Amino acid sequence: MTVQELATESPEAEAHVLGACLMATPAYDAVADAARVLGDGTALSPANELVWQAITRLHGRSRPTGVPMVEAELRSTGDLERAGGVVRLSQLAMAACGAGQVEHYAGLVAGYAALRRYQGALARAQQTARLVSPTDVPDAIRAHQADLDYLAVGAEEDEHFGRLGDDLHEHVKALETPTEAAAVTGLMDLDAVLKMRPGNVIVVAGRPAMGKSAFTLGVALANAGTGRPTLVHSMEMGKAEVNNRVLAARARVGLHHLMDGGPAIEDGDWTRILRVLPDLKTLPLWMDYAARVTPSRVRHRIKALTRETGRVPLVIIDYVQLMDTDQRNGRQTAYERVSDVSRELKIIAEETGAVIICCAQLNRGSEHREGKRPQVSDLRDSGQLEQDASAIILLHREDAYEPASPRAGEVDLILGKNRNGPTCTVTVAHQLHFGRIRDMAQAD
Repeated sequence: MTVQELATESPEAEAHVLGACLMATPAYDAVADAARVLGDGTALSPANELVWQAITRLHGRSRPTGVPMVEAELRSTGDLERAGGVVRLSQLAMAACGAGQVEHYAGLVAGYAALRRYQGALARAQQTARLVSPTDVPDAIRAHQADLDYLAVGAEEDEHFGRLGDDLHEHVKALETPTEAAAVTGLMDLDAVLKMRPGNVIVVAGRPAMGKSAFTLGVALANAGTGRPTLVHSMEMGKAEVNNRVLAARARVGLHHLMDGGPAIEDGDWTRILRVLPDLKTLPLWMDYAARVTPSRVRHRIKALTRETGRVPLVIIDYVQLMDTDQRNGRQTAYERVSDVSRELKIIAEETGAVIICCAQLNRGSEHREGKRPQVSDLRDSGQLEQDASAIILLHREDAYEPASPRAGEVDLILGKNRNGPTCTVTVAHQLHFGRIRDMAQAD
């Protein structure tokens, strides 16, 4: 049997469910059980969907959902004939299933609807494959992946719905065990106030050259150093630059020596590099250097690493304003694009349980402010970033503006937002000649 020959609907199952709703009594509310599975009813055939919508409207007004009331409701909206008339309503009532079978048959209806949507996605992919140019194949594949991801998430939505008290006892029991942070930054004072939990989105923002990449790459190395899988999407820096920064930070070799290469790398530098290589090669740290990164690409990478390692990775994106949406839209403004990306990343974090750290650029607002200290409102292109983030860390260096500052070598990590802890400022040391940021006590 081919895909085209597979049954994609079950009129009998639809009739059983609608019949039970038409025969509902105060002792058993079949509508509530069916609604948990069918939602808005778009899983039903068009005529049956009209009947379902009438039933749910009546149910929402706490009115009976028997045949006479549904008939009157359909007549008032002019949909009675399109729904099959009074005879059809009577036939549905006669087809009612038993009280304990409503969710089963509703599940069948929803399953057939999911099959139809799946077949539709495959048909669209086949049509695209026939028309797409060879140079646009990667974009076509990403669009198809996003289509399938949407279907998969829709199929799992019911897992997010339930009564508060259903699992409250288990939650209270779990409180007896201390909660381990899902990820660490490697900076002791920061980890003490920034508790990263599964599903958190952390924004690390600053003006150019404040040390965002050094900070987040240091977080990646520290987190991977604990054995936790870590994923970095580096859109701003290529493989050679990232490798140089990692080697400089870990081996304490001048970054400019590695950038120049050859004779600039001294014998002592080579000794330190060779000493750290074995540990670096075994770190559970994965890099993605693709210049075009979309939310669906991030989702796929997270799921692949979760399958491979058995643990959800920490994800770092450098930086969010460079990301694209899954569906290219030339009419989107930068504000709309970043807002869409931000919302999708928040959904991905909650769906997968990952912690996602996003670098972000700030506008020039802080440079016209006395002291030049940044604020959360300086985030460029989107207020949505501020809304979606669980925490926002703003990087500020006085010596970036005043090289002779008595605070030269210090970086303020300003927690402008922190849902899991206090808003405060943590001061750390930068050693940007080594491409790293350290706790003050370790800044030797």
